[in-house]
Amino acid sequence: MDEVRIIRGVLAAGALVFAVSAIALLVAPGWFGELLGLRPSVEGEWALRMLGAALVALSGQMWLVRRGDRAAVRGAAAVMLLGGGLMTLLTVFLPADDGWTLFRWLYLLFGSTFMIAYAGLLYWALRDKP
Repeated sequence: MDEVRIIRGVLAAGALVFAVSAIALLVAPGWFGELLGLRPSVEGEWALRMLGAALVALSGQMWLVRRGDRAAVRGAAAVMLLGGGLMTLLTVFLPADDGWTLFRWLYLLFGSTFMIAYAGLLYWALRDKP
């Protein structure tokens, strides 16, 4: 099976996860923050809304670039490996009052799964193909 075809599927799945997250962050940032264990604050809710706005753009770009050529799809996977890796790392160091909530664990699991998928697929793509 072609690794680029699988990367396209991972990009599509990630775009859908980000789109759902974006909606939740824009509509109910306080609820989303509470699920993560964050302290409620106007500033925190504003920052989460801004993240939601950024995820709208990112999910749209992921959805569109999955139709690109091999180089574009591989490049998008590399960008998502870096960006997703940073988001996953930041989830680990999240300053939460309630510690590790179930949602935080799930968020970390989703992020780690996508990061591992991108890393493995990029390794596969670069291992034996130019």
